[in-house]
Amino acid sequence: MTNFANMDLNLLRVFDALFEERSVTRAGSRLCVTQSAVSHALARLRDILDDELFIKSPDGMTPTAKARAVGPRLRAGLLQLQAALAADVFDPATAEYHYTVAADAYACAVLLPSVVRRIRADAPGVNVRITPGVADIAEALDTGRVDLAISGYCRVPERLGLRELLRDRLVWVLRADHPLAGAPLTLERLASLPHLVRALADERTEAMDGMVVEHGLARRVAQDGDGALADALAGIGRQRQVRLTVPSTHAALAIVGETDLAALVPWRMAAGWAEHYRLKWMEPPYPGPESQLSMVWHLGLGSDPALRWLRDIIAAVASQV
Repeated sequence: MTNFANMDLNLLRVFDALFEERSVTRAGSRLCVTQSAVSHALARLRDILDDELFIKSPDGMTPTAKARAVGPRLRAGLLQLQAALAADVFDPATAEYHYTVAADAYACAVLLPSVVRRIRADAPGVNVRITPGVADIAEALDTGRVDLAISGYCRVPERLGLRELLRDRLVWVLRADHPLAGAPLTLERLASLPHLVRALADERTEAMDGMVVEHGLARRVAQDGDGALADALAGIGRQRQVRLTVPSTHAALAIVGETDLAALVPWRMAAGWAEHYRLKWMEPPYPGPESQLSMVWHLGLGSDPALRWLRDIIAAVASQV
């Protein structure tokens, strides 16, 4: 029987931080307490729960089987407690709050700079942590490790909210002094060029038709409009020549600026970085698809004024991009 007589909220917060960070040092930094305080709390938790809970290993503090079973349930309980105790209003000018936002590289380049500028101006006491928009986002939202995520999401399970933020057309880029950069881009000329492809899936995901689906949450990870291009080239009896695949748009722009490769990228990034990378962008000579950016969040925390304020800021900035 677990002894709850010596349990308090601070001990639960230490467990949650250790489960997330896998490090006494990082857990202490996250909670703004010393390593000694974290170690002391862990000793009390071990006594109360009658388990080692976290064991030192080359990878940090590895949770035991019992800790792995308790961690997600405890996190869910802390989130419910947070929602129950949340203030009815959120005053950004005086608030001290910590947000964690998962965002892909496109969101970081096009949207988040202006979002962060607004947050710094309106809520100077707010702390924001931006993490990569990688796999397992649904689980991260469920457990509260992430407050919201921004990427090419297009379908979510019922427990998550979804809001489209913006769309962007795709354009072709060549280096500015490329022999074909000064001529109109035709399908024949496009077929003659070696292509660079952006495959934005991370190493742990497998995409089908450019999409990754995890726990009911679908996001687009391949964004070079391959289907529309293939159909257009097939109409003139040609195929594309893919010579290089890279994991990010910034990498694509930098490489195109130094080679004879052509790449299909979002217009906002092409226009924004054309001068820096010495590029020329051109509209596709065929009807091409758009890329999209959306945010998702857990509906169980949707009424939290602090989280609603953040979503409103992001949506307002996106409407002006």
